[in-house]
Amino acid sequence: MEPTSSGPIPPDTAIHRIGGGGVGNLRLKEKEESLDPPGISVFLGGMPDEAAEQIRQTFPQATRLLLAAERVGSATVEAIRQASFDVIADPTRHFANHARLIHKDGVNGFTETRLQALSQAFQDTIWSA
Repeated sequence: MEPTSSGPIPPDTAIHRIGGGGVGNLRLKEKEESLDPPGISVFLGGMPDEAAEQIRQTFPQATRLLLAAERVGSATVEAIRQASFDVIADPTRHFANHARLIHKDGVNGFTETRLQALSQAFQDTIWSA
């Protein structure tokens, strides 16, 4: 199902997190804490390899991002919501399908216990360089 740009994102929408769905990659970074609402970047729709390719095509010189794109964590919006988080559309100039994974309690919602549960919602796809 294609993501919508306004209103709630349908529960069966796939989401993809560059760098995988491990707890360490789901923690908020300092810059992400200052967003309104705080959250981490994900891609809506498509397949994990398509999310990785978006990064490779858009940022071909960004070594750290290219390495991170060798692992993509995938889940559904429904699984994210079951872990007490949500996903909101957040298109950027580079990515129309960009979204943000958030918690209703903001920064305080990204506890270690909740991140462990969130991590269980993801399945990683890994490519060799």
